[in-house]
Amino acid sequence: MTESPVSLTLLKSARFARGLFNARDLQGLAAFVLGSEKVKGTAELTLDLTGPARIQALNRRFRGVDRATDVISFRNAAPPRLQGDIAINVAQAAAQARRMRHPHRRELRLLWIHALLHLLGYTDYEPAPRRRMFKRQNELLRRWEKNN
Repeated sequence: MTESPVSLTLLKSARFARGLFNARDLQGLAAFVLGSEKVKGTAELTLDLTGPARIQALNRRFRGVDRATDVISFRNAAPPRLQGDIAINVAQAAAQARRMRHPHRRELRLLWIHALLHLLGYTDYEPAPRRRMFKRQNELLRRWEKNN
């Protein structure tokens, strides 16, 4: 068994349904995304599966936006490896999954990919980069699900 190029620390600061995620799946998905984006070396990632109040506090403190969001990511400068912290609002992910009519686990994967792309410099604040980012995250998710 080969060692993953991704080290994942999982934090759970919110309650959510049992079986929502699989840490090995998220770690493998991160390795897949980073490999697809030609990232060399190892990555150290922390994922907090959190709720609306905590993510709103993070958004307010670090982005100056006083509202909850679905996902937020922070890249830590630590060459030569990629280091980042990601928080996913599991309540909002569940609502988005219902609205999109797909499983909660799929929405969690999509938000995970979205956050990883942010760590790599993708942005979604302007229309053209947003389209590029969403196209890429959807392509990566389809490819992952096809093979896993």
